[in-house]
Amino acid sequence: KGLERDEQLSDYAFALIGGLTMTTTERLARFEAAQEVLGFLMAVRAEWIYIESKKAQPEASKIAQWVAEQDAFFEIEDGLRFDDQDGIEQVITTYGPVARRIFEAR
Repeated sequence: KGLERDEQLSDYAFALIGGLTMTTTERLARFEAAQEVLGFLMAVRAEWIYIESKKAQPEASKIAQWVAEQDAFFEIEDGLRFDDQDGIEQVITTYGPVARRIFEAR
């Protein structure tokens, strides 16, 4: 009887966990959202670099900072994996608001 109860609890726990997981389509959407956020942030840096480099006296330190940020975003995006839901959510949580602020300020 104890074993039967453990199996029922196990089934119940599995059902609860299953209800909290995302479908493949939802996971793919989150993965693509993270990629889009990083891609947008890289593109914005490219724009800033271009604008700064066209100035009569461009600030090399700004350009160097933006290149470094662009490289960091590329590395994060390159390391992003579909099966790393925590990493995907971290990108969205960390960089999503930054991307939104830049986008809304345009």
